[in-house]
Amino acid sequence: MGFCLLILLVFSIGFKEIVGQEGPKVAPFTYHVKPVIGGSTSFLCQKLSGSSLLQITWYKDGKEIQDSSDIKIGTIQESSILRIDSIKSSHSGNYTCKIANRYGHDSYTAELLVEGPPNWIEKPNNVKSKVHSMINTHCLVSGYPKPTITWKKLQGSSWIQLESNGQHNHNLQIMNATKSHEGRYGCSASNGIEPDLWSEFDISIEVFPAKFKEKKTYVSTKRDTSLELECSAEGDKPLTIKWSKDSVLLNKSGYQRYTITDSPTTDGLKSVLTVRSADLVDDGSYLCVAENEFGKDERNIRVTIIEAPPAPQNLQIRQTWSRSVSLNWAPPASNALPILGYIVRYWKITGQGQNERLREINVSLPMNSVLINALEPSCLYEAEIIAVNEVGPGQPSRTIKFETGEEEPTGAPIDLQAIARGPTTIRVSWKPPTKDKWNGKILGYYVGYRRAGDFKSPHSFKTVDAASHNNTYEYLITSLVKGTAYSITIKAYNSAGNGPEHQEIIVETLLGNVPPAPRFKVLSATSDSLNLRYNIVPDSAPVQLLQLHFKELSDLDWNELALTYEGKDTNEYTLTNLNPSTVYKLYVTASNEHGISDPSQMITAKTARSLNDLSSISGPFDSTSLLGPGSSSFGEMVYFPAITISIASIIIVIVIAFVFVKKARLDASAKSNFEFCQASQTGILAHNRATGTTFGTVQRFVDHDKTMSLVTTGPCDDAYNGQLPTPYSKIPIGTEKRNSTLTDNRHFYDYPQ
Repeated sequence: MGFCLLILLVFSIGFKEIVGQEGPKVAPFTYHVKPVIGGSTSFLCQKLSGSSLLQITWYKDGKEIQDSSDIKIGTIQESSILRIDSIKSSHSGNYTCKIANRYGHDSYTAELLVEGPPNWIEKPNNVKSKVHSMINTHCLVSGYPKPTITWKKLQGSSWIQLESNGQHNHNLQIMNATKSHEGRYGCSASNGIEPDLWSEFDISIEVFPAKFKEKKTYVSTKRDTSLELECSAEGDKPLTIKWSKDSVLLNKSGYQRYTITDSPTTDGLKSVLTVRSADLVDDGSYLCVAENEFGKDERNIRVTIIEAPPAPQNLQIRQTWSRSVSLNWAPPASNALPILGYIVRYWKITGQGQNERLREINVSLPMNSVLINALEPSCLYEAEIIAVNEVGPGQPSRTIKFETGEEEPTGAPIDLQAIARGPTTIRVSWKPPTKDKWNGKILGYYVGYRRAGDFKSPHSFKTVDAASHNNTYEYLITSLVKGTAYSITIKAYNSAGNGPEHQEIIVETLLGNVPPAPRFKVLSATSDSLNLRYNIVPDSAPVQLLQLHFKELSDLDWNELALTYEGKDTNEYTLTNLNPSTVYKLYVTASNEHGISDPSQMITAKTARSLNDLSSISGPFDSTSLLGPGSSSFGEMVYFPAITISIASIIIVIVIAFVFVKKARLDASAKSNFEFCQASQTGILAHNRATGTTFGTVQRFVDHDKTMSLVTTGPCDDAYNGQLPTPYSKIPIGTEKRNSTLTDNRHFYDYPQ
């Protein structure tokens, strides 16, 4: 029982607290005086219930009302009065009173209807619109009774009422404006109470015909680069752009060279024509035509395909010197772009189809000539000119050749060697200077000599002409003093002068003569031997030793063999233990206490085939089967007695050979001593042990000092008029044998170091 009383007590206390914190409640209200235009009326707003600390706010048609000249708001305790003076039709509307405190709020709305003519809230204004746009204009009025809105359009001199838009007739809406919607419009408002409202306005539709801002332009592009042409037109849509080149229409499809892409813009349409790789055929006038329903426009694009300039003309050599050349030229005949400069290219020709590295010189305008320096004397060059414009280098001009002038040689001859060849003769050998020191064509050499140590006396120089095919030269200095040391030097000369001298070398003449060169030939050949005959030329110089030098043709080293010499002028020797069907090279030298003679003539001979090879031959006689590979035009022959069918042919060969042998022996008897006559030689010969020096021989050159002859007596007499004997060729040796020896038609003697 006590517990229930306690609960009732708590509930009663909480209820009182809840009643003291109540939200407001607005008492319904209405205007106190019937509204009359020009009169006044008021609204009283107060609470029915709710806690204090109230806030009262007035609204008309949802908008808060502030004090103004014709509406006043006053507050009395917890009530609010809204007073309207000079009532107008525009005062008609819904008036709302809102009361709020911290615990909540409440509102009440009363309608004030003022009978009177319509009043403007918003008049329609003039409208400017683009074609195909939406137009929305308002005609807003107030009044009671509610006014009726009517839209009209002036056509000619009459106003034509427009179709009603239902309950939203206060808006005039045109969804897709066209030029036909343009004109004079009017809006009327009426509620049966005069005066009615009327307002006129204009709707103008702005149309934009197709138009290009830029009518003409020029475009230039490099050949083989991408070309893009753009036409951007403004105007009302739909809008089209068409392309043509030199009055020929270009379709979007059907032209592989061109790609046309259209894309819309906010103001119209953009069309791009693309050429991936421009060429000269793309040069010309392009026309793009934009068109819509309101008009069309054109834009011209002049396209120029620029390329590297053509070749300069009339490249000429003005003057050449030993280390420079002056060139001039004329500009290219025609060029779309101005020339910016020139590139001069030149290179040295070093051989057949071989050139040194390319060199370039840049020449700026307005120069059309150039001086090329740092060239090498007496060298052949080629040059060309290339014009340059903004595209780059163009085609080269024709290539011209020129040769620089000569200068004196800057190098001395090399490998100078001298060896005494008798009591009054010294043989001098040398090689030309290195090629880069010639500075021209070597015309000859000055061979100088004087007694060693005699520095007060100048050298006596002898002139030796140069030969283009020689790499080694020799000269015989004669009429010297026996057993005397001489200082030898040499220098080369060309058309510009002579070069530096070689460092002097010292050589001493012999106290006596070396033997003359022996005479030597092959009599016959077997499969493993060669029968040789050698003759000693009678001379005052004694012979102490004869040596045979031989080797196989493919070998590098020579074999040496001492020959029997018993003081006879003519001797024979059989060289055995040879290989069958093998080519050998042979020569003979004689020596005494003063040195080694010049070698005999070089002979090439071939041994016969072995019997095993011969027994394998069958059938009729075949002369080619008897000659080993490598048999030359000297006509080597091998004895083959088993073939009787060839006897007649062999007899004829023997008769012919006999005639040639007779002639060859006559020539050999007139063969000059190597000491004083010229001969061409081959082979690598043995070392001259008597002197301990080395020398080489090739073609010798006769002294050009006509006042002194190198040869006054000897086997080279006037009967030959200075011509050498005919070399041996196809000479069968020994008619009793059907063998032949192969002898070179030239003799090259070399003394290796």
